[in-house]
Amino acid sequence: MKLQQYTGPVQAKGLEDTACYRYNVLLSANEVGGDPARLGRTVQEFHESNAFRADHWPFEMLATSTHDTKLGEDVRTRINVLSEIPDEWGREASKWMRIVKAQRSIVDGEPAPDRVDEYRLYEVLVGVWPVDLPDDVLAAPGDLVARLSDYMIKSVKEAKVHTSWLTPNEPYELALRRFVERALTGPAGAKLLSAVLPFQRRVAAIGMINSLAQVALKTGSPGVPDFYQGTEFWDLSLVDPDNRRPVDFAKRQRALDDVDTVLALEPELRAAAITDWMRTWKDGRIKLLVTAAGLRLRQRRPDVFLGGAYLPLPTEVSVPADAIAFARLSPSGSDAILFVAPRLCRQLVTPDHQLPLGGECWKTSRVMLPPRLRDCEFLDEVTGARIRPTRGGESAWIFIGEAFQALPVAMLRAV
Repeated sequence: MKLQQYTGPVQAKGLEDTACYRYNVLLSANEVGGDPARLGRTVQEFHESNAFRADHWPFEMLATSTHDTKLGEDVRTRINVLSEIPDEWGREASKWMRIVKAQRSIVDGEPAPDRVDEYRLYEVLVGVWPVDLPDDVLAAPGDLVARLSDYMIKSVKEAKVHTSWLTPNEPYELALRRFVERALTGPAGAKLLSAVLPFQRRVAAIGMINSLAQVALKTGSPGVPDFYQGTEFWDLSLVDPDNRRPVDFAKRQRALDDVDTVLALEPELRAAAITDWMRTWKDGRIKLLVTAAGLRLRQRRPDVFLGGAYLPLPTEVSVPADAIAFARLSPSGSDAILFVAPRLCRQLVTPDHQLPLGGECWKTSRVMLPPRLRDCEFLDEVTGARIRPTRGGESAWIFIGEAFQALPVAMLRAV
């Protein structure tokens, strides 16, 4: 019993609260239950994991944010984008380090912050920058500076390299707080933010696509999806206590009323409304829309999601991106719901095409259907669009561009 009581805290303090604050290659991988040494999974591994859960743990909780996450779920989906542009990211981070070089201090003969801690700050800055600030801002708001400063102090204390909770190094911590403030405000802040924000805006737009894909995949995958308070909108929280701030539930209720209005529209008008919401994605309503539509679908079809089969669907993608697709089938096989989400679509998001939507973007990319679904017609539970498979010989498929006409995810119910 003593061994059991002891090993859990040792594991947590050794991995989550030490190693994950020292190894900063890609912070989105440094999460509770994650593995910083493993940067991503293949689509095949994703399907294998889902199939195993469907067979052995069909009621397992699927959580993307909790009270203990190191970074909010939408901060992580932004940081994930850096893995698609490592060369550009390396050049940008190096440039930012040069811009604020004069803001570092010397503590015990060494720069403070050191390069590892400074690098962490830039990753977090790209991930956490608020969606409601103007593009030409020249200084970070005071509340953001305070949040980032507190976050960085917690990070270095957990890393236990220069300071810790038990043996605090006040000169290093003071130098770090001073660096965060000077780098994000005043003359140095104006120079840094003018370099950071154009890059950050592109990452945030692609991260938004990743976030919607994550909501759709979590909703459809085997298990029971969990939504932590506040994540109905974009969750740009840092580690606790930042992720335990009060949630404006009244604002979310008003937005949910808007969702109800949109979902009640006829398909053509609904698609037009969703297109507008995609253009104004920063207000968070588009994430709430996908969340609400997915959960209501689960509520109506519990046999499909809690006791149904999981069927991976092959995709053939003809553009520089990828997609994931699977079907959930009722035990009798009479009901089927398809989930399709984009993956690694950074090259599809350009100044001329801000959103990876439609056939012009996805070309001939398609989801291949098994024989049992070839004769079905599908209804998109979010947009209301009806999609008929295309037949060719013994094969049938759905064009991804048709499924992603108004929204870059699809939940398709066989009708």
